[in-house]
Amino acid sequence: MLEFFNAHSEVIAQIFGFIAMGIAISMYQFKKHRTILILMSLCSLVWCLHFACLGLFTPVAMNFLNVFRGIAYSFREKKWAQNNIIPGVFIVICAGSVILTWDSMWSILPFIASIFATIGSWQRNTRLLKYLSIPVCVCWFIYNIANGSIAGTLNETFVLISILVYFVRTRKEAKE
Repeated sequence: MLEFFNAHSEVIAQIFGFIAMGIAISMYQFKKHRTILILMSLCSLVWCLHFACLGLFTPVAMNFLNVFRGIAYSFREKKWAQNNIIPGVFIVICAGSVILTWDSMWSILPFIASIFATIGSWQRNTRLLKYLSIPVCVCWFIYNIANGSIAGTLNETFVLISILVYFVRTRKEAKE
């Protein structure tokens, strides 16, 4: 079994990446903030598997933390989850994770993406969340190209298109 995985880890990684990509593309079509955050957590979990198969541990750490961030943020209407210090705590933990998993200068890009995602996900305004997702996509796009993540590169392209489709679609709805 281990031999099979070692021989096919690249293909397995890309399969996980394409599954995550499907989740990522669809999540931006939802209007409910909680639905987006729950799908974002599921997506991050699958990206963990993708990057682990590629042997890239900074993005594994960032995505693993994103799972918990998404879950915590989805309970924002609860009193315990309304403290404005929560995003700062996630950013500090992400910084520590980057230090522990540092591989190269490329490792800074998932961290920058995580900062924007942490701030964006905290916003109650889903439109602002989507705007702040644009620099997240740009950082991951560059990182994925540099590190051989085909699915990740395509994902960021399609997510950006999905966000733009949402803005065009909702702009037309607002005019009507």
